Amino acid sequence: MECQVTEAGPNQGGVVRADWGLAEPTGTVGLTAAAGLLYLSRAIRPHEAPSEPSNEVVLDRMRLAADYLARVQRPSGRIDLRDCNYDSAPDAAFAVQALCPLIELGRPIRARSTAWDAVLRSVERFVRAALVGMLDGGFHTPNHRWVMAAAMTWAGRLFPDVDVQPVVRAYLAEGFDLNEDGAYTEQSAGLYDGICDRSLMLLHQYGGNSEALQAACANLTLNLHLLHPDGTIETGASRRQDRGQRPIPAALTLPYLMAYDVVQDSRFAEAADFLWARSQGDAAGLTWYLLKRGDVEVSSGHAFPFDFARMFPAAGLWRSRRGAISATAFRGQTNLFRLIYGRAELRGVRISQSYFGAGRFVGDEMLPEGSGCLLRSNGGGVVHRPGYDFPMGRPVDPSRWFEIRSEREWRPLPPCVSELSIAEADGGYDLTYRTLDGMEGVTAQLALDFAPGGVFETADTCLEAQPGQVLFLKSGYAAMRYGHDLIEVGPGAHAHRMWAMRDAETAPEHVRVLLTFETPVQHRLRIRCRRVP
Repeated sequence: MECQVTEAGPNQGGVVRADWGLAEPTGTVGLTAAAGLLYLSRAIRPHEAPSEPSNEVVLDRMRLAADYLARVQRPSGRIDLRDCNYDSAPDAAFAVQALCPLIELGRPIRARSTAWDAVLRSVERFVRAALVGMLDGGFHTPNHRWVMAAAMTWAGRLFPDVDVQPVVRAYLAEGFDLNEDGAYTEQSAGLYDGICDRSLMLLHQYGGNSEALQAACANLTLNLHLLHPDGTIETGASRRQDRGQRPIPAALTLPYLMAYDVVQDSRFAEAADFLWARSQGDAAGLTWYLLKRGDVEVSSGHAFPFDFARMFPAAGLWRSRRGAISATAFRGQTNLFRLIYGRAELRGVRISQSYFGAGRFVGDEMLPEGSGCLLRSNGGGVVHRPGYDFPMGRPVDPSRWFEIRSEREWRPLPPCVSELSIAEADGGYDLTYRTLDGMEGVTAQLALDFAPGGVFETADTCLEAQPGQVLFLKSGYAAMRYGHDLIEVGPGAHAHRMWAMRDAETAPEHVRVLLTFETPVQHRLRIRCRRVP
């Protein structure tokens, strides 16, 4: 409400997004939904709902918001997401999902208040127009399909005069985009998984779609294994904007609760409670659902995974959770390994050789090895090939230099094939880096990229490490300490002192600890976690 424009003018009633500096529809929908659910909470459970702000204020702000939405809704019924999507059916679908609870819960009590009835009619006009606009609006990311199908299914129940079924069937005919591990195409555990799971649970609840339920439960089960002990979730495999971040996935709270009601998997109820306690997120969605179904009793047995090591081959992940230690290995990336222990975080392990631009270690293969895994880099997934080109003996068009490179004869050199073995150990992990093919005497490095804010300690050195700093661990052991949480690594290796080795990725936002080699390499790195006074 503090961000809502109340002064007369074209933006009156709109909510201003602070980082954009302008009023926009999506935040205004959010205010409308939250305010409406506060009003409905007082009407349905009057002794438990907050008493401030007053209903008079709540309804007045809703009226302003609804008037704004009516002005900015396009003639098609669709709305704009003002940093990228215009005349957008998917963003209309997000709005419809947010506002359907007001119509569903609000219609039975509309006669109690003329002010509520007037606001609800405005919401109904907006939702109905958006529903019609979705029918021929289209989408442009995988998750949009399920957001739209769910929104049309739910709103179609509320507005039965709009025939949504042919369009919904067309979307559902594509089949849900989960792999064998339960990962969606976007693999966005921190953002879009919650959106997809909510939508699929709505498709089950309002459309009776059992396949949607199975798909949502598969993804929710996968995400149980991706949660870190502090409630954040592993996003290193994401293909969307949450990649590499550590969000608490608040959007998963509601689908966990909805799925629990159907399949009675106690892990889902515990996960919902666990995430809500750490995020207080998606309050509007949970309010709607709890007003419908009543309170939930949750045990504190922590049945969902806290102690396991497991590979997810279709998703390209290996996960290990041992008490407070949470680790992940990644296939198909230059970031090979990530470790979280309390406040301490090793955000990445990267390996590289300076070798014709083809020396970055990418986990082309991920194989099981005991309770751990083995990553193998074939040295081939790069633009440059190791070797030297020969002249063609004829004129070469400069504009086609790279295009014709494959036509040249060349003198090949062996690819830099190597492996990284990741094994569980007491209090941490052992990482063994070995080269299998390639030339001798090639410079190489193993880079450990730590989150900023730690103190770097060795037997005789202690310093406050800064982002962008590069530290060489020449021998022995060192630790990065974050308060009482510590990650110790070693032994070090020191074959050269290239601070920014050619062709290696840089890490300006991290503290980098380097171990350096010349090929061939066989090095076992111990990583241990512990609490210290």
